[in-house]
Amino acid sequence: MKLHQFTKIALLIGGGFLFNYLFWDENLGINLIIFSMFLVFLGLLNSRDLLTSKGILVSLGGIVLTGIMVIYHHSFAARFVHILSLLVFIGYLCAPKINVIYHALVAALLNAIGLPKSITHDLFHEHKNYEKFRRRIRWLKLIAIPLFIFWLFYLIFYNSNPVFAGYSDKIWGSLGEVLASLFEDISIPWMVQLLFGMAVVGLIIFRTQNNSLVEYENKHGDDIERSKKPRFQIFIFKKPTFISLKNEYRSALLLIGSINGLLLIVNAIDIQWIWFNFEYDGATNLSQLVHEGTYLLILSILLSMGILLYFFRRNLNFFPNNVWLRNLANIWIFQNAILVISVVIRNYHYMYHFGLAYKRIGVMFFLAAVIVGLITLYFKINKAKTTFYLLRVNSWAVYGLLLIMSSVNWDMVIVKHNIKYTQEKNMDVSFLLSLSDKTLPVIYENRHRLNLQGYNQYNSRSNGETLEMRIEAFMEKSKDRSWKSWNYCDARTYEYFNTPDRK
Repeated sequence: MKLHQFTKIALLIGGGFLFNYLFWDENLGINLIIFSMFLVFLGLLNSRDLLTSKGILVSLGGIVLTGIMVIYHHSFAARFVHILSLLVFIGYLCAPKINVIYHALVAALLNAIGLPKSITHDLFHEHKNYEKFRRRIRWLKLIAIPLFIFWLFYLIFYNSNPVFAGYSDKIWGSLGEVLASLFEDISIPWMVQLLFGMAVVGLIIFRTQNNSLVEYENKHGDDIERSKKPRFQIFIFKKPTFISLKNEYRSALLLIGSINGLLLIVNAIDIQWIWFNFEYDGATNLSQLVHEGTYLLILSILLSMGILLYFFRRNLNFFPNNVWLRNLANIWIFQNAILVISVVIRNYHYMYHFGLAYKRIGVMFFLAAVIVGLITLYFKINKAKTTFYLLRVNSWAVYGLLLIMSSVNWDMVIVKHNIKYTQEKNMDVSFLLSLSDKTLPVIYENRHRLNLQGYNQYNSRSNGETLEMRIEAFMEKSKDRSWKSWNYCDARTYEYFNTPDRK
């Protein structure tokens, strides 16, 4: 059953006020879960048949899982992936038959861009003055562009002419006083947030079905089809000459074979030096070894994957007697997997001596995604799969890794690991003090050890003052928050510091 226009308007306005009620002057917590469930309810209100879509079911699972994690450990990763799952859900509402997850994000973006048009068409297309209304909208568009250009020149003159800027400030000041007297009881930020909330609800109520992405996917299957026409040309003196498949095969054989030899030497050195005989004596520039070395090795792996994708894009998959090329490509993939392990070990050495940090953990998840990419690349080459197949499978793998990453309270893992295992001279106390409020009890319990670091011998007192300031600020903020911002970690932290005998 289709919703009546009056019902849609009521849900749009009511949803905006619900958004403001839940989030105005609040942190993200249980309010995020309540509003997410409201959006899910609206999305499935008259479309229960969408529950047969695998994309809808997976995104719903992601919303529920990350929602629980937001309430439980309230990490940034959980909040980010929860919002990402909501966008994926909206995308699948617009195109339930999409197979690639990032296409769902594209569908959600297109839905957002077309929201004003969708609202206008849905509410007024049956009105007798709809055409007149459309003409007025066109006039507004014509006026908006000159106004934007006028405002651009105004800003240029305002910043380049002090006298002009002075007159402008006086005019705007007088105008602001008039507006303040007229709307003294109205909060502009509150109104902006209300409109934003209505826009979010509008993405669900006034969504538009997008079949173009489904049609695009239907044209791109998982298996490569042999092309009888040459696709690449080189133009010399305006005369086209076609690169023969045989010459391309020889070029690929030479390139992949030579880089395999080079990579064999690099892997042998890494296995001997990084895997089994690495010793850190403080003189080695471990930061350079890990940071610059890791980024360059990752770049090497990505370039390798790109080159293999290029050579196995079309007819070279069907070239007769190409067993040598496939074998060399498989060896290259295997050697890149060894290179990934070397990067993991480099990162491990750095974490062992200097502790955990966001980037070091992020590198590990990125390398996990690279391993999945290498495995799917192996299947692409040996089973003649398309690049579309790689993007489809790997996008789902990345989403799965994000869900796993959102399920861990990384701030607590970092603090507990660094305090327990990192040497005192290498501990970055300032970094630990910059983590989220839920880590404050652990830092407070270990405050004496943290204040004795050689790294902070000149400012350990300031770190202690920073800790006390963080605790006081957290307690003050917590008093001003209502149940809508509630989450388990912050509640436990508040209870810990609210006891009179915490010292």
